Amino acid sequence: MSAGLEIRGKSMRIWINDGTTVIKETLGWKNTPENIERAEKLVNLIQLELEIGTFDLIRHFPHSKHVERNTIAYYAQEWKQTTEKEVSPSTFYSYGYQVDLHVIPRWGKENPKNIETVDVKKWIRKLKETLQPKTIREIVTRLAQIHAIWRNEHKIAYNPFKDISIQQEDTPEPDPFTKAEISTLLNTTAFPDIENLIPCLLWTGLSISEQLALAWDDVDLDQGTILIQRGWVRNTYRVTKTRRRKRQIKLLQPVIDALKRQYLITGQYKPKTIDILQRDNQTFKRERLSFVWINHETMTHYKYHELRYRWNQHLKKSKVRHRGINQGRHTFASQLLSSGQVPPEWIADQLGHADTTMIYKHYGKIIAEDAPDYISKINNYIRK
Repeated sequence: MSAGLEIRGKSMRIWINDGTTVIKETLGWKNTPENIERAEKLVNLIQLELEIGTFDLIRHFPHSKHVERNTIAYYAQEWKQTTEKEVSPSTFYSYGYQVDLHVIPRWGKENPKNIETVDVKKWIRKLKETLQPKTIREIVTRLAQIHAIWRNEHKIAYNPFKDISIQQEDTPEPDPFTKAEISTLLNTTAFPDIENLIPCLLWTGLSISEQLALAWDDVDLDQGTILIQRGWVRNTYRVTKTRRRKRQIKLLQPVIDALKRQYLITGQYKPKTIDILQRDNQTFKRERLSFVWINHETMTHYKYHELRYRWNQHLKKSKVRHRGINQGRHTFASQLLSSGQVPPEWIADQLGHADTTMIYKHYGKIIAEDAPDYISKINNYIRK
């Protein structure tokens, strides 16, 4: 098995011998020194893929005459080209990974017309041996989307996925920190870089992606507010997931105090120029921002894995039961619910939700040991 480059006048083509046939693919590039070097790199990549058994013609030449067009693999490429323009890079990466790891190995060579509901159900049973229901549902959705492209192209009414149903597990309950645990966390000496961040993780309701991308340009300490405008997701700055998530939040006093201390540390740092992906998932807007939470080992804002490591170490040092760093957002919602001092609508607004549905379903729960004695309050009320 081998591959090579042929230069023919003004054109170039790659030949590929997979051990059974020789395929020749003309490159749509001009014969220039730069493109010759580019073509040679492609040849080397194909040669490596042939040797390790991962070569896939459709990945490199999706419109080749040698590609079997009536295959799921072919329509998977069509799906990728369309989907990449419709979703964020992080989402596309996740979707593409599911297709390449699960859909193509099982269905890539299948003609879409031969896929039956019974076959899909057998595949699902196989996936259940190693994967969670949520992941399986996402993978099957990818296959269904790819199959839909073929159905629409051929005007086929039959949909083998119509009667496919995957039972979902119950949404995991929030696991917030209690007031006693919060006190322990705040009174345990932390890494210097995150000492002021810990109160903000627990008392702002920001997601971790929003915390990482927080800039002093967003903070108004005089008014006690933060304008949430962006996040840091899979190494990409992007505007908030929905317009509703772009919001101005009111700060609790422990957060204001922590940010005042942090400003003395990072408030005068020089701004950095960054590109922020806009909501169309195509356009970038350039801004200069001074970030709040700086990792002094790298002199830029924390990345998720760096912050998670320090968080886990702080929990261990505090001897507080381990929870993921995202439980800071859950703690904010749950503590405010438990306090009985604010309406759920205000909490939803702080978190960036249109209504209270997600507060009760996903983000918050009443912490019994931290809640007021509601029974006594009710008894006092009805006795009056």
